[in-house]
Amino acid sequence: VFIQETFRVATTDDRIMVMTKERARKLHADKMTAFFCRADEDGSGFVDFEEFQRFLMNDGLKTWLSSMELDVSDSRALFLLMDTDSDGRVSRQDLIEGVGRLKGTARSYEVCHLQKTSQELMHLLHVVLQRLPEDTLRGLPEPTEGLPKLHVQRV
Repeated sequence: VFIQETFRVATTDDRIMVMTKERARKLHADKMTAFFCRADEDGSGFVDFEEFQRFLMNDGLKTWLSSMELDVSDSRALFLLMDTDSDGRVSRQDLIEGVGRLKGTARSYEVCHLQKTSQELMHLLHVVLQRLPEDTLRGLPEPTEGLPKLHVQRV
């Protein structure tokens, strides 16, 4: 009886967690839809950077977005991160997904994924640089301070 009751409570807790997560997702979508409708000044169904920037001039809105743990200090970078197809405009769905993805602090999974991708890109860059003629690299600027220097070994 004790084990059956324990499993029943665990199942209930999982359902509660899922329901809570779904409610939070819906609330987020509703808030972002309201944000989008006000930012889409021309009614095109998209928000371009100028509309986005004008809308972010409102201090109350900045505070509201900050309360959702969204850093709005660099509006251009924020817009570009949400403009996933690089067409210069953000749809309602782009805004919902983008803000959901960007708010809060970086999760360890994201940091690890970024680190792995960066290592793979560095390896690929080394391979490409090794295949270039030696005089091609002359005159290239030194990397920004704090970034690793590329050491190319010719084969």
